[in-house]
Parts: sequence; structure tokens; C-alpha cells
Amino acid sequence: MKQPAISIIIPVYNAQKHIAKCIDSILEQDFTDFELLLLNDGSKDDSLSILNYYAAIDERVKVVDKENEGVAKTRNRGITLAQGEYIMFVDNDDYINKDYCSTFYSEVSKVYADIVVGGYQRVSDSKVLHQQHLNTTDWAKYMVIAPWAKLYRRAFLVQHNLEFLDYGIGEDVYFNLLAYSFAKKVTVIDYIGYNWYFNTESISNTDHVGFKPNIDILYLFDAILSKQENLDSIQKYYFKRFYIYYLLYSGRSASTSRFVEEHSRVYRYIERKKLQSNLSPFFNKQLKGESLKVRFIVSSFSIMEKCKLIPLFARFYCKG
Repeated sequence: MKQPAISIIIPVYNAQKHIAKCIDSILEQDFTDFELLLLNDGSKDDSLSILNYYAAIDERVKVVDKENEGVAKTRNRGITLAQGEYIMFVDNDDYINKDYCSTFYSEVSKVYADIVVGGYQRVSDSKVLHQQHLNTTDWAKYMVIAPWAKLYRRAFLVQHNLEFLDYGIGEDVYFNLLAYSFAKKVTVIDYIGYNWYFNTESISNTDHVGFKPNIDILYLFDAILSKQENLDSIQKYYFKRFYIYYLLYSGRSASTSRFVEEHSRVYRYIERKKLQSNLSPFFNKQLKGESLKVRFIVSSFSIMEKCKLIPLFARFYCKG
């Protein structure tokens, strides 16, 4: 059997409301040389029967039914099973534009990159909430750290044994920071064909509220540093950006003392590992494309750190 050009991997868990739209958007592509791997991760709803229906009507669709292991292990299983020259990931409640596969494949055919990165748009049932365009700076690829809106060369992933981290935070950060580090060529295209659906029931929208004893951001950082000891200036900035957003998002419902404690723990770690970022969010050309909102948040938080104002900030910010 001929090797497909692209393997599209979709982990599926309790997705009966949205999975048909997701699959339809793939089967309606103007590019046809792909296999679609649907990995049912122990769904408790009617997802599996929907997947089996599509497998029965299109030979490109392959269904794997497995016990629940989580999205990281499921994506890793997909990489192992994939036969395509290239790999794409799609989340089970999202969908893609008709020219999505052809656009990415056309680009990689011209430049032979290890990774091609595109933009995306955040959508609800009724409207587009946000569009993320990308420029061609080194920073642009870090603006889309999710595994979707990308095309990966499968041999590259296998060569470097790249896998998603099976942990409660940052499995995609781990995967892509290492992938970007190991890649000889990463190409960014100013194309928006991925539709990231705002699903209020999604785990990613509810799971990281509050600091949790079983989720440690430093475990994620240690895992990354165990594979790559020396970070460049942009990667250090990304670490800073990531921990600030972690503190603001997870710490909103925490107590003031818990927020201050967690910040101190992370800040000491960054200092001890010499991971401080020297890049100014507003005045460094390397960060071209970063949104004004993110620049303001990172810059303001950094100033509060230098002025030792985090405890005062936490008193007003935290709701716990």
C-alpha cells in the first residue's frame, strides 16, 4: 500500500457533540493523500460509534480503540502508528479549512523543513473571536505552541524520539520547545486555516484553575532542561512568559499567601538555573509579533518582581 503524504492524528475523548464536524472538515480537504488516525481514548459517550461510521465509509480513516490514558500518551501512540511522511495533529472539537493540508504540504515541498508553523483563529458557534497571524521572525513560532496548526516531518520526530510529556501541565510546551530546538529548519507561514473551537466544557478551559498539589510547573521545566540544558534568549523569555501566565491563571482563585509562596518558589528556581530573560517585551526586535497585551503583562509583572511588589499585587488580585 502506498505511503500517504500526511498522517492526521486526532485523540478522541467524549467528543460526540463535535467530532463529526471535525472529521468532515478533514475528509472534505482539497488534498486527498492522507490517512486519518482516530484514537478513541476510552470515551464514555457515543464517540466510538461515530468514528467507526467514518471508518466504514472512507478507507483513509483508521480507528484505534484504547483504554483512557490521556491526550499525551494518545498522541504518542498516534506518532508510533503513523505511516505518512508528515504528521499533523487536530483536536477533536476543532476543524480545519478546506485548503489546510494542501497549503502546508505545498510549503514543505518547497523548503523541506522539519516543521511548518501556521496561524489559527479562535472560534465560537457564531463568530470568530480572535485571529493569530504570524510573521517570519524567530519568535513567531512560539506564538503557537500547541501541536495543531503545524506540519511535522515524521522521520524528524522519530529521529529525536520526540514525545508529549505525560503530565497535567505543558505537554505541548515540552514537545514543541524541544522540537524547535532540534529542528534544522522551521518555516512559518502567514496562513490561517485552523479553527480552535472555544468549548466551555473542554478540559483545557477548566483544568488549570487554582494551584494543585499534583501539578508542578517546575517538573515541566526540569523535564525540558533534562533534554536541553542551554536555552537561548528567546526560549528564556518564553519560560518567563509561561510562568507569569501560569501564576496569573492558576493563582487567581488562590489565597494571597499561596500565590506569593508559589511565585517565590518559581522565581528562586529561575534564578538558580540562570534562566532570567534579558529581552525587553517592548524594545526587542526579536519579539516582533508579540501582542501589546502580552507585552504589557510580562513587562508589568517583571517590574513588580524587581520592586518586590508581588505580595501587594497578590492582595488585590487573588480571590481565594
